[in-house]
Amino acid sequence: MATARLSPTANLLRKSRLFALPQALQPPQDPPSSRAVFESDTATLPHPIRASIVTPQKSLARGDWGLKRALPAKSTSEKSSRPIVRLHALDTYEHVTDFESAADHTMTLEKFQELHMPMSLPAKVNYATSIVPRHQSPFETHVDNTETSKGLGEPGAKQYRHSGPWLAGMTQAEFAAYLSQMTRKKPELLQKLRERFVAKRNAEARKQAQDNGEDLKTLQPSKVTDEEFQTYIKTLRADPFALGPVVFELLDLPSSPAVPSERIGRKYYQSPGTKLSAPEYAVTGPPKTHPSAGLSYTRSHALTYNHPQYGPQAYQRPVEARILRPKGRFRGRMSRAIAGIGGIAVEDLNAMTFMDQGSPPGLTFFDATIPGGAKYWVTPIRAAVDSEGRIGLSSYRAGAASKAPYGIEDYKKPGAASITDAAHRHANMVPRLDRPRYQQRPQTGRQPMKGTEDIARLLMNDLSAGPKSKRRSS
Repeated sequence: MATARLSPTANLLRKSRLFALPQALQPPQDPPSSRAVFESDTATLPHPIRASIVTPQKSLARGDWGLKRALPAKSTSEKSSRPIVRLHALDTYEHVTDFESAADHTMTLEKFQELHMPMSLPAKVNYATSIVPRHQSPFETHVDNTETSKGLGEPGAKQYRHSGPWLAGMTQAEFAAYLSQMTRKKPELLQKLRERFVAKRNAEARKQAQDNGEDLKTLQPSKVTDEEFQTYIKTLRADPFALGPVVFELLDLPSSPAVPSERIGRKYYQSPGTKLSAPEYAVTGPPKTHPSAGLSYTRSHALTYNHPQYGPQAYQRPVEARILRPKGRFRGRMSRAIAGIGGIAVEDLNAMTFMDQGSPPGLTFFDATIPGGAKYWVTPIRAAVDSEGRIGLSSYRAGAASKAPYGIEDYKKPGAASITDAAHRHANMVPRLDRPRYQQRPQTGRQPMKGTEDIARLLMNDLSAGPKSKRRSS
């Protein structure tokens, strides 16, 4: 079979890396709020929406990035040791290429890969106990499924994506648009509902024949009339508890969150048990990407950290966490401390695990006297991606056993009785600025003594003058 010939232009576009760039994703939407939200337009997004572009060193010297025009060195190679850019527009009305640095997400990815952390399904971590949450990989066969996967037919299979939307996360306008879309598909939905009703009648007839001891091979399929089908629809409409699971299964909708306790006594449309791969998705919604987000493809954390001198270790090398915001009141309410681990902001670091060892310096309040900023060592335990595409990293404070092989220790703020390095370097007394320049000498005839020799001489004079003064008084 002869292959179709391509024109030179088509062949050029087909082999071009620029045209192979994926389309930009939608930026994350802010949650609806009646309050004024003050955020920076240049802040780092929770997840990348555009691809990062790099170029070899030989092309970088010429400013060649494979684009329509060369990029200036002042904004790329001279500004950063590792220039990486992302494109906003290849060509604008002013005949310029709109780009910016993409080192933020790229360096975060490299830092995260240095942690050697496998991705897990989201799960709550209780810092008040020493029980490490169970790791469940999103690449397992029974949970790595979508609405079109073949593994859904297996018993106990879960999925992380449904064909229908998550109703709890839709606005009123989005729900109205989805409702009008389902109204146009009413004939198809009624046909699916009829097939489901026929399958239910066949299952009931098969069960009754089996109980009566009849031959199942001679069993005829059930026939449903229009009147019986309409009666079945009226029965479902009158019973919300029975209609809820049918609607969720018919439209392939993710299960809704749990019903609040205040509505248990009322009538509501009950949803079936969640089919999502993680129970957290039933509360926050199904993930917008794969649960791993492509950060790591390791299935387990079964790794042995071999120290060159002390051999295999139970823990990996601790990672230094920088305290970004200490514990205190923020926006009128009590907030938790936030620290940065490998470019990822982590919350709940001032939990109950610090009670036995004491809180690190700078965690309770901001301390500007700590050199280099407040930091301490942690051991990451779990990493997961939530439904909004944010990385959730769970960590415990590094213990003495994990820090001893590497000779690292947490910073300890010097106390009042400790001698700092500055005191050793400067042996002379630092003059006080609040002391008056001219001081009056004491009215005694003695001269002020200085040094240990003068103090010893004064003590000997007092001891020798003691017996003489007693004789004179007697």
